[in-house]
Amino acid sequence: MYDDDSIKLIRDSVREFSERYLSSVAEKIDKENIVPRDILEKVAEMGYFSLRVPEEYGGPGLSVLESVIVVEELSRISSGIGIMSTVSGSMVPFPIIHYGSEELKEKYLGTLARGGIGAFALTEPCCGSDAASLGTRAERDGDEFVISGEKIFITNATYADFFIVAARTGKREDRHRGISLFVVDKSDCVEISKLEMMGYRGSGTSLVRFNDCRVPSANLLGEINTGFKKVMMTLNEGRITTSATGLGVMQAALEEALEYAKQRESMGKLLIDHQMVQYMLSEISRLLETSRLMVYEAARKADSRSPDLPLYSSLAKLHTATSGVEAVRLAMQVLGGLGYSKESRVERLYRDIKMIEIGDGTNEVQRMVIVKSLLGKIRVEW
Repeated sequence: MYDDDSIKLIRDSVREFSERYLSSVAEKIDKENIVPRDILEKVAEMGYFSLRVPEEYGGPGLSVLESVIVVEELSRISSGIGIMSTVSGSMVPFPIIHYGSEELKEKYLGTLARGGIGAFALTEPCCGSDAASLGTRAERDGDEFVISGEKIFITNATYADFFIVAARTGKREDRHRGISLFVVDKSDCVEISKLEMMGYRGSGTSLVRFNDCRVPSANLLGEINTGFKKVMMTLNEGRITTSATGLGVMQAALEEALEYAKQRESMGKLLIDHQMVQYMLSEISRLLETSRLMVYEAARKADSRSPDLPLYSSLAKLHTATSGVEAVRLAMQVLGGLGYSKESRVERLYRDIKMIEIGDGTNEVQRMVIVKSLLGKIRVEW
């Protein structure tokens, strides 16, 4: 499992928590598309919504690799809670830590450390993969910005205390050169409509409308019109922890398929004794372990501040996405008709894993990033 003593301690702790508190409610979360308040509070108390918040602001101060372990283990039981941890624990703190003023760090990192939840508002109905075309506007009015626009597929939105919002502060034709990043508190001007998604249910994924929200100029992260690069830097790390949710789903699928194969008889012998079933189980294991190696290596690149982070982040996400869909498909094949039934956990896992091919940049976007990285066009300047 590639664990040194500290990583093993984290893994064991999160696994114990997940099996104790999440196993009994994971199916309910999926069916009802909501996480019970008491479960949210327990997850927050453990610091799983503030993974990357530094210790000086009250957070756990975990590395990217340590955060990956947490997200992987949460997602093994509930991918909805796993992706919530990814967003609030990694993607939300990143721009505040790297680009926020000391006042913003104390206020919003402190909010996360005290059990608050953050959301990252980038995607819009007009433009998912083409983030440079976003239309949400932030107009300066004295010492404030007035933000108006619509975001979609925003994880954590129904639970969030505040949002990281990408908004246009330049002209539409400026594309990526006219985007800024803001911290926006949830208030009456924020309208939230929860969406019924196929998988990762319970994660509060919603349509969010910002209706003339007044935001202090101090809530601007960094310089005006420099937000696009900050978004891309955030996604470099976020894609790694998002991939970790796929690892958890794949691990759960392997466990389900293996256990079923050891108990179910067919044609006079256990499934596990059939050569084709052995092939499928070995393939699931291969796909999982190669994905795990790539995600962990990408996390190490992030922790060492490697200039090649975009390449490794996209490689890890693309490999985990394609391998994950195939691995869970094979697990469903082992279970046969039961796997296709709503009575099966694998059915839920099959719905969940597809998101990795779409969220935080589709497979096609990852391939574009990989090629640009190979050509030397994308490198990180820390």
